[in-house]
Amino acid sequence: MRASVIVAAIAFSSCNFPTVVPEALNTEFKPTGEVLLYNRTASFDAYRVRSPKCNLSKRTDGSWGGVLAERPIDVSVTDTRISGVDLMLTREKSEGSRVVITGQFQGRIYRFELDENRVIMRAPTNAYTLDGRQVSAQQTTYGPRGDLQLKGEAGGDNPPWPQIAFALIAMMN
Repeated sequence: MRASVIVAAIAFSSCNFPTVVPEALNTEFKPTGEVLLYNRTASFDAYRVRSPKCNLSKRTDGSWGGVLAERPIDVSVTDTRISGVDLMLTREKSEGSRVVITGQFQGRIYRFELDENRVIMRAPTNAYTLDGRQVSAQQTTYGPRGDLQLKGEAGGDNPPWPQIAFALIAMMN
């Protein structure tokens, strides 16, 4: 019995689990994009997404892991899908600058629609429809008072995936 436990422990320890990409560990976090809605914010770079309730990093195999809304997250990412326990999101990009992100986090439904005229954000505890889009060199805003601010890469026509999805979910939690 002990021999089989030792063999299993050795086999398990020799597995190559994906590690966080070196850039996430060895460089200072300098956000290239940020999402702000009233007093909520989330920012990201190519390898990390950060907010008061989010700390996610990209791994060497392309997956992402960390903490989101005080829950451990371990997800696989493709060009259009994020999937893992407690988090499943899909992205649809259509003509122009329309992006639709839908899915679930902790069994609750989320939907984000961003286009050239408005943003629609639906979450279990809040919902926003902000008409009017203003684009400048540094940011894109939605709403009559610039209620939603998408700074840097977040405000582009093709915001980086999966960072924009993680940032939107983090901001709504």
